[in-house]
Amino acid sequence: MCRLMLVAALVACSGPSDRYISIDRDALETARELDPELEVVEADAEVAVVAFDPARFGALTEQMHERHHRCGGFVLHDSLGDAQAAFHTQLAERAVDYTLDRAAVVEAVLPALDRVRIVETIGELSTMPNRHYQSPTGAAASTWLRDRWRAFASRPDVTVELFDHGFAQQSVILTIPGTSPEIVVLGAHLDSISFRNKSRIAPGADDDASGIATLTEVARVLLAQNYRPARTLKLIAYAAEEVGLRGSQAIVRDFQRRKLDVVGVMQLDMTNFQGSEKDIWLMKDYTSAAQNAFLIDLIETYVGATWGLDACGYACSDHAPWYRAGVPASFPFESRMRQHNPSIHTTQDAHAIKFARLAAAYAIELGKGSLGQGSLGQGSLGQADVGFATTCDTCDAPRAIAPRTAPARGWELLAASLLLLLAIAGIRVTRSALCAAGSSSRS
Repeated sequence: MCRLMLVAALVACSGPSDRYISIDRDALETARELDPELEVVEADAEVAVVAFDPARFGALTEQMHERHHRCGGFVLHDSLGDAQAAFHTQLAERAVDYTLDRAAVVEAVLPALDRVRIVETIGELSTMPNRHYQSPTGAAASTWLRDRWRAFASRPDVTVELFDHGFAQQSVILTIPGTSPEIVVLGAHLDSISFRNKSRIAPGADDDASGIATLTEVARVLLAQNYRPARTLKLIAYAAEEVGLRGSQAIVRDFQRRKLDVVGVMQLDMTNFQGSEKDIWLMKDYTSAAQNAFLIDLIETYVGATWGLDACGYACSDHAPWYRAGVPASFPFESRMRQHNPSIHTTQDAHAIKFARLAAAYAIELGKGSLGQGSLGQGSLGQADVGFATTCDTCDAPRAIAPRTAPARGWELLAASLLLLLAIAGIRVTRSALCAAGSSSRS
């Protein structure tokens, strides 16, 4: 009762226009410097729920980047009740089988991933003045990406849709349906931000055009290869990540409302700058230890990259709402968090192919399924059959793998069986004819 009275008193003291955010305790003083009238509603050892002046969100976002090296770094809630529910609710993580058993499919897909296409897509996104969630160019980025993804989807079962949040920019969702109700999500955020001014230049080449470009290349190759997952695969470009994870929060709530069963999430946020001694860094806080171990297996089995573990703090990207909802979530990053690209939001943004390989392997090994007829890999696994996993001139140097024989597909086995039966029948007919001819000659 005393706790409820204290919360009520703090709410009464907060300004009429204040909004509620949850933020890492280590950033609380930063927030207080920006809003001296900030009121802490609830807090534990790691996270605080506070009433904060929305006019200072831009400054808070800037300081979370500059001082705490976090993209996002806080969660904006629709109401006090929503903030308290997020604060008190951490759903138990579901158990998932992470067996690697789709090597033939992965090795058929990886050779087609093209690093030059990734760089070109980064360039296209970076030519937009900015992708601020409230700007006309932020809105245009959503329709541009929807149309780009739709151009890959020649199959009628594949859909690309916009998710409306009530502001200019919309999230983009590509769905490759599976035969199971379970869902695998790969995501990146579409917005960029020029601090405190939605009309200023902010190409966001590394943050996060690189993640969107990596996701786009994975989508292109999976659809070109006619990949048909067992678990439904959703590729999501989230709106408004930079200003409190608004897009991903809304999508997670929508999935929960519709009781959609998500078994795993990977977030691609900054993939094209190698700022540390290892290639891929897995964030170990606010992520799934079991799924991170699965990603390490994928890296060592398919990617041929080096990896390390680091931490990024509370709400550092769009995997955070999924983690809070009990979904196994992982966040592979381009460097140690404190060594990331210093020019993430400028035209100076410059390794993403390794993340594309990891994301494709993740989609296939967690999504299961197979390649359908008419895929680029139909009847052949490319150079993987002769000991290499690269077929394009613009991919990285070939990675040696053990030569393997492609397993026969179902229709190939059926055809072989029919041919064998016909051959046996032909032998029997010929033998009968010969016997009859012999009898006639003897008579």
